[in-house]
Amino acid sequence: MQLSPDERDYLFDLQGYLVIDDALSAAQLTGIGQWIDRQPAVPFGTWLGNVETHTYSGSEGVNYQNIIEGGEVFEELIDAPAWIGDVRRWIDNDYNRTTINEAFLNVRGPGGFIGIHSGGHVPAFPMAVRHHAGRWMVGQINVLMALTDIGPGDGPTVVIPSSHKSHLIHPELASAAVSTYRTDRSAQGALGSIAVHLRAGQALLFSDGLCHGSAERTNPGQRRVLIYRYSPHSLQTRYNYLPSPELLARLTPERRAMVQAVAPRMAPGRTIPEA
Repeated sequence: MQLSPDERDYLFDLQGYLVIDDALSAAQLTGIGQWIDRQPAVPFGTWLGNVETHTYSGSEGVNYQNIIEGGEVFEELIDAPAWIGDVRRWIDNDYNRTTINEAFLNVRGPGGFIGIHSGGHVPAFPMAVRHHAGRWMVGQINVLMALTDIGPGDGPTVVIPSSHKSHLIHPELASAAVSTYRTDRSAQGALGSIAVHLRAGQALLFSDGLCHGSAERTNPGQRRVLIYRYSPHSLQTRYNYLPSPELLARLTPERRAMVQAVAPRMAPGRTIPEA
């Protein structure tokens, strides 16, 4: 069903997420799948060009971080028409512009999962969802694109609808050994949660303030998703990957502004030191 912007606003505000049909084309799915298949098996922390292999906790599989450096198929999704209108409407205002906070591709095999995390109880700007004086102020919006069908047993994303509005901590997070932000247990069956099943090419758009995670993958094969996180430009990017000159040269002005909203300013002759 085609929703008007007002209807999308209402549902996003109410439940904290939307499912987007036909977010990726068949050609994009093929191109991304071929990119994944070309990658060698390497330890976490290995750089593949300007893309870094990474993990948050070891349980969620491999993340290809800074994936917008992976080629044109990833660049064109920076401002994909399927979601960029919603994202900008909820983030842009007189002070803030929309930028990429984090962009990665995740490949997960059997046994992989990520525990529930986030929630309205977390006092962090990325979790904010406000509508004040007729204007939005959202701290972070995640767009999770399904590159394969994700159904029962495939490790679907799990969300707790409306939890971005909750002032109370989820009971499972309250007793978590890790922190009150996340737990390292599979999110399957968490109190109040639903599993979001997606077809390849669909996307799940949600506030990062929504309590979410994923169920354990029990089926053979791989769960493949692409995740772009958008935030106001005043919020520091998560890992501070510096865009390569080659990428910046290729991007349209609109995309460049979303990747490097504020270019480094240095005295003449200074350069950015290598880590």
